[in-house]
Amino acid sequence: MQNTNIDCDIIFLGLAQNCEKYLPHFFEKIDEISKKKNVKVFIGENGSNDYTFDVIQKKISTSNIYNFVDTSFIEIHEDRIKRLALARQALKEKFLNLNIKSKFVCVIDLDDVINNFFGFNLIDSLINKLEKDHDKYFGVSLSSKPYYYDILNFESEEFPNSYIKQLQNNRSINSYNQRKQSIYKVQKLLSNKKNFECISGFNGLCLYFFKDYIKSDYVEENNDQTPEHLLFNRYLNKTLKKKILVTDNFFRMPNEHKPLNNIFHFIFEKFLKYMNIYYNKLFVD
Repeated sequence: MQNTNIDCDIIFLGLAQNCEKYLPHFFEKIDEISKKKNVKVFIGENGSNDYTFDVIQKKISTSNIYNFVDTSFIEIHEDRIKRLALARQALKEKFLNLNIKSKFVCVIDLDDVINNFFGFNLIDSLINKLEKDHDKYFGVSLSSKPYYYDILNFESEEFPNSYIKQLQNNRSINSYNQRKQSIYKVQKLLSNKKNFECISGFNGLCLYFFKDYIKSDYVEENNDQTPEHLLFNRYLNKTLKKKILVTDNFFRMPNEHKPLNNIFHFIFEKFLKYMNIYYNKLFVD
């Protein structure tokens, strides 16, 4: 029977779909961190076309710090953002239901964004920065190279996030000029900033104080779900009067998030994207 009164230093929360080839690296780094910190890891998985599920189950069978959360219930929803919000909420509710308490919560993507900088030194550095300015920040997140990529979940006073979700969902070629102004330009500007504050930021990883993290939720009841990290962080910013510090530590920018320099590049990338979707439906699914 699992101990329901575990106190630990960090709870790691991640969603894994088709992450088979990236998980071993993540597990290796977590195992290194666990030698110096008391950690718990909760991984949600559903709908993978590779052996992600099997890789997770094999790891869980050999280590008691890893926990599996079945997120297959989210598949009834068409909206990807809604699915992500529900899955991240399920991870949070899992450790709360187990009455596991921690000093920090680290939400992390488990795909190709993780680079070799992920490990004990990175986590220790983020913890030190968060503790140093605990009155100013409820969380610390990362930059990425060559550009800052997660504009969907980003917001600051300088760059308010009013319709980024709608813009990203707009498949029209005519959306390029708006994307260039509201997404690609912002990506490039943020990439030049050093250790800056924001209302909401994720970019592959965000470390929170546990006591702050548990005060917010990812899911909203209306049908037009706000991007999950944006909704979550906005509430903490409003209620705690604190912000997120975006550090100079960085993850790898996924290729599909790169800013596009002209409309021809935009059309070409769209063509490649939909050809890949067609291929997967025809030969993989």
